[in-house]
Amino acid sequence: MDYRLASGSLEKGDLARASASFGLPLADKAPQAVQVVLVTESAAGELVNALRSRCAAIIEYTEGALPAAALRDALAAGHLLVSLTTRMAWTLDTAAQFCEGLMARGMMPEGLRHDVELSLHEAIINAVLHGNLAMGGSLVDDPRQFDAFCQRLSAKLAEPERALKRIDLSAWIAEAHLHVRIADEGDGYDSDLVRQPATPDAKSGRGLEIMRVMSHGLTVSDGGRTATLRFAI
Repeated sequence: MDYRLASGSLEKGDLARASASFGLPLADKAPQAVQVVLVTESAAGELVNALRSRCAAIIEYTEGALPAAALRDALAAGHLLVSLTTRMAWTLDTAAQFCEGLMARGMMPEGLRHDVELSLHEAIINAVLHGNLAMGGSLVDDPRQFDAFCQRLSAKLAEPERALKRIDLSAWIAEAHLHVRIADEGDGYDSDLVRQPATPDAKSGRGLEIMRVMSHGLTVSDGGRTATLRFAI
């Protein structure tokens, strides 16, 4: 397969750096080329449009390390890859936009939309808060703590070393199932030791439980940094 880098928002110097990092040429008019789209944090619209296209991957460009290994593995396996910084994954309506892209690509039937989006939403919350931002705990149940929680979250997202860590979403079809994988760069955790919510009506702490109930299979790997969901189609 002929893969080429494309972007509507990057400067030539940044494109050249990305080309060297990924080992891919820049897009031209080659009719058989499949694009790997590079976007910036300020060009969320470009990301949304790319998700609805037939591109092979979408990478948020940063001046730090680029996800060359993740892209290489995804292209080799034929998986759709969307690699975002923590900050963009949190501020963008990532779960909904990713599901729109899956539907536009014919990878997900309408009947699965609710279950996939809710599961993905919970997985992204876990990847951001407990993974890359290492906030611990969970979204607060006590409204009196909410303002303090938001202030703490904003402070974490302002720390470049945390905000620029990556969250990679990938999807593929195999064995009559849609597979969706969410990977973060946090410290990981032991999923077997995660406690269930203290009370049945708790508003938080239910992420893994929701993912297990909504999907047809959940696998947690890489020391808790990766969650793979399966949905029968």
